[in-house]
Amino acid sequence: MRQMTARVPTVQVVMAVYDPQPRHLAEQIASLAAQSGVLLRLHAVIADLRSGKLVQRAVRDAGIEAELHLPPRALNAVAAFAFGLEAALGKAGKGDFFALCDQDDRWHADKLERSIEALRATPGCHLVHTDARLVDAEGALIAPSLFARENRAPASGLRRLLYRNNVTGMTAVFTSDVATHALPFPQQAGLFYYHDLWIGLIAAAKGPVRVLRRATVDYRQHGGNAVGCTTGRSAQRFPSRAWLRHRFASFSLACYLAKSLVLRADQIAMSEPAAFDRRRMRCLRPYLRHYGPGFAFFGDAIGYALRGYRELADHAMSQGVVKAGRLVWAARRMLRLDLSNRLKEFDDLGYSMAPGAVPRGGGSGIGPAAAGRAWQAYADPRMTPRWRPRAVPARPAGCTVLIPTLNPTEIFAGVATALQLGISLAERGCPVRFIATDLPVLSAHASRNFIGERITPGLRDSALGRIEIQCGVTADEIGFAPTEMIIATAWWTAHVAQTVLAQPGMQTSRFHYLIQDYEPNFYAWGTEFAAAMQSYAMPCIPIFNTTLLRDYFTALGHRFGAAPALAFRPSIDIGRYAGLDRLEARRKRRIAIYGRPEVPRNMFPVCIEALAAFAKSQRLTPESAEIVSVGLAHDPIQLPGGLEVQSLGKLSMDEYPVFLTTVDLGLSLMYSPHPSHLPLEMAAAGVRVVTNSFGPKDLSRFSPLIRSTDPEPTALARALAAAWSEAGTPVPPGARQIDLSPLGQSLEDVAAALLPAAAAASGSRRVA
Repeated sequence: MRQMTARVPTVQVVMAVYDPQPRHLAEQIASLAAQSGVLLRLHAVIADLRSGKLVQRAVRDAGIEAELHLPPRALNAVAAFAFGLEAALGKAGKGDFFALCDQDDRWHADKLERSIEALRATPGCHLVHTDARLVDAEGALIAPSLFARENRAPASGLRRLLYRNNVTGMTAVFTSDVATHALPFPQQAGLFYYHDLWIGLIAAAKGPVRVLRRATVDYRQHGGNAVGCTTGRSAQRFPSRAWLRHRFASFSLACYLAKSLVLRADQIAMSEPAAFDRRRMRCLRPYLRHYGPGFAFFGDAIGYALRGYRELADHAMSQGVVKAGRLVWAARRMLRLDLSNRLKEFDDLGYSMAPGAVPRGGGSGIGPAAAGRAWQAYADPRMTPRWRPRAVPARPAGCTVLIPTLNPTEIFAGVATALQLGISLAERGCPVRFIATDLPVLSAHASRNFIGERITPGLRDSALGRIEIQCGVTADEIGFAPTEMIIATAWWTAHVAQTVLAQPGMQTSRFHYLIQDYEPNFYAWGTEFAAAMQSYAMPCIPIFNTTLLRDYFTALGHRFGAAPALAFRPSIDIGRYAGLDRLEARRKRRIAIYGRPEVPRNMFPVCIEALAAFAKSQRLTPESAEIVSVGLAHDPIQLPGGLEVQSLGKLSMDEYPVFLTTVDLGLSLMYSPHPSHLPLEMAAAGVRVVTNSFGPKDLSRFSPLIRSTDPEPTALARALAAAWSEAGTPVPPGARQIDLSPLGQSLEDVAAALLPAAAAASGSRRVA
């Protein structure tokens, strides 16, 4: 018996669990228990932090054992599988195999056994993946082959994978080498690639990837799929701006993964020189060459087109277009092909000196004649819908949120707040539509996942079913119910909302206006200032970001800013930051500033001037202090005493809380009545922080760790020196527990207060 057990392969199966449907989960775990010819060890990552008991009951009923792994916070699919793989590697023995498992599919009884046989039979192979049957939520057959449905090419070379991934993670079985070398996954803001693509790239860089053209999994399609079956066809029309942005992003992701793979191989080669096959990685050269024109991409496109793989040919061709366009763009910038305009500027400068007038009249034959410009060139395109709005009586009414962008990498605090308001409405039963007004949606899938991660666990499937995403840049026409509830989220979207509500057939003239700052002050006196001011005179129902901002509007005489108007407090998880353990034992202290040079209200020049005065007064040296900047990337900045401000750029939500535990002193400015989140988050994490006052805003009343002073360098330098002298002393009890209730209701309570209006718009009382 011992000899037989030794010959049976062991497979470490990693399952990510997030709001599972109990029956689907039970069927999947039962299919794991029925696997033949292997010793299976299940590692279940409770990614939603709440489904552990459900998993325990399912594995008990199936008669197998499982290790449950509870992460420190809720995780998305990619992070959950990374967490589970790391845990499984710690339990695995030499020669074990690994497999990834979705929570709602069904594995065929011989899935693992057949995959391992194929893997062992293929020299140098480290990963096998298979076809899958598509079934619906009830298990009924939709299509016998995922490969046929998606018209997949069987090859899995590195460049082929970067055009479009064909390794479906829940069908794959791979070696422990692949699992070990794949971790940690390269960072990303949002979900732009999935774990199976990165694992497939690691395996393909080691040796041949074997594909079985037989189905070994029933791939369940339902409303809550993280990915689901897709044709991969582009929704954008060539050669539109939206198409270019979409393909530029796809190419950049491919470059990022290619370079990450080469860097990972170089890193591992120090200890394992033969871990990767460098010959197989030569095909990545078009992504790595700095000056290459990308001819290989066009060659691939022709080859795929001749073999009938139209989507692959489209992806390869578009990457060639972007790669070649990169050189053209750089050459144009270098050679300044607008030379005639620059020469005209020079001549006009001379005429302005003497005789003080530019020659008038048309075709003199000297130099190019200036072409006329259409009047639309002078209009702000943000203020009018890019689509044709139309009242559609048959459309079910709900709430439409007009939002500048839905692309995860372009979403900062203000847009994230608008998203969360819409999500809170959807959680309470209201149909919600997000329309991107300014920037094309690069990936509806990535945007939808970004939204899904912010839905309360337990409500994800139902809330996502009520959320719709539309790209207002690429749509020709968008219909609105006559009683649609519209939420504007910036001054120019208020103008868009007014245009929509002015269409024939619309039965309301008032929109809800999410006001997050006094936006006219973002601009000099002029067109944008006037347009922002005009938005406050429109028929609207305001929703203010904090009582401080509401009070500021009232003080300026805006009548809609009276106390009954809704106001919400910052959506900061104070408990999360207050629960962080400080990292105190360090040789030198760390100072962090909120560095956003391109954003005037964050007063970056004042930050730097105050830091310089502070460093000089305290005689700081590189041995006693380290200064870092977070926010937007910028060049290093030299300060007195040999100090240097190093920019860390934008930190991910995973990195940011850990980073705060290493900071002793913070400096964060916001010349606006809106309170910046950073001083409050820093104080909750135990950081002594300096910020500025503005009108009714004085954040020092929320925590003794916050010093609020005038926004000028001398006062800020004095405040920094006072905070620096206290940075080595214990934090007062309770200073990290910050009560934000004086700043307004929670965003969830505001959403609840909006429900009657949403119910009136839909003509239904079911919204609750």
